[in-house]
Amino acid sequence: AAARAAASAPAIAIAELPAQTLSQRPDVFTAEREVTAASADVGSAQAQRYPRLALSGSIGYGNFRAGGVNTGTDTWTIGPVSMSLPIFDAGKRRANVDAASARYDAAVSSYRATVRQAVSEVEQALVNLDATGARAADAQTALDGYRVNYTAVEDRYKNGLASLFELEDARRTRLAAEQTVINLQRERSAAWVALYRAAGGGWTAPTDGAPAVASAN
Repeated sequence: AAARAAASAPAIAIAELPAQTLSQRPDVFTAEREVTAASADVGSAQAQRYPRLALSGSIGYGNFRAGGVNTGTDTWTIGPVSMSLPIFDAGKRRANVDAASARYDAAVSSYRATVRQAVSEVEQALVNLDATGARAADAQTALDGYRVNYTAVEDRYKNGLASLFELEDARRTRLAAEQTVINLQRERSAAWVALYRAAGGGWTAPTDGAPAVASAN
């Protein structure tokens, strides 16, 4: 009775996931960080090509004692502003910018490929989930019919109106239908696990500088 109730219970369905969900996947998260780091490298390499200003001076605290009285004053000095200009370096700074830009482009391409793979895995899991749900309903309907048929054949056998062969054939058909329902339930559970993993489940987003932590699933 419990098995029959579990088999006939309505299946949970899900049609779509928010795109933002994919950002919690470890591979997407890492690829996004790499794009951010590569972008910062481009900005740093470009900054090396421009003049830089430097301010010299000091800020401090002075203490004077006169006539038994301590007097504290803030002291500060500002020196001249100096500016450094990039000198001829045979194109080294320009090459650094080009290299940083190439790394950025590669990081962006890798990020896009990672996101496409993530979307593909989620779509496949959703398709499998939907397919197993539809097939499970049909399999359950068939099982109900085979159970009714087996009961009818069993009653006929008890009254001498059916042979043992007919009874065993009806039993075999009913058992095969029950096995089909169980297999579909197993496939649906696997589809849920695949969707959970494809959406980035089973890990904890790291703090800056800390590695991702995966939980058991």
